[in-house]
Amino acid sequence: MDIELMILGFLMSGPKTGYRLKAISGKLIMFYSITLNKIYPVLRKLEGSGYIKKEIVFQTGKPNKHLYSLTTSGKKYFLEKLMGPPAPIELGNPFLIKSFFFRFLDEAQVKAEFEKEIQSIEETLGDLENLKNTVDERADMHGRFIYRTTVMMLETLQKAYLDELSKKK
Repeated sequence: MDIELMILGFLMSGPKTGYRLKAISGKLIMFYSITLNKIYPVLRKLEGSGYIKKEIVFQTGKPNKHLYSLTTSGKKYFLEKLMGPPAPIELGNPFLIKSFFFRFLDEAQVKAEFEKEIQSIEETLGDLENLKNTVDERADMHGRFIYRTTVMMLETLQKAYLDELSKKK
């Protein structure tokens, strides 16, 4: 996941705090959860490179707010990254990594692990189904593409896991 690209992209629409960047990423990007521990080092790096600037907004009775915005070179860098060569697809699915070691479990334990993962996918698909009307009403064509692709990927994983589970019986 290219956190730099996501932060720069979110800043294209205007200045934001680190907390706001985290909130936006949690609402808009279904598969990715970006923690503040990941956001702030990238913000420092981008600021050090001159791609963003930080304004400190003094507040009474609460901590000062750090507001980040893109510089001209930051906008250029964002567009270069956006239109650059494709990044390799990340195949680091945590369940697939775990399943590599299922040989150390007995058959009942393996079955239980597959059932838990299938249940987790079903819950996520249910959550996504609840978002469908919102996506249809509020997302642009790119957001709808991301939504459809995410659902299709999860359904494909679910089918693969169900197929594998049926072999365990």
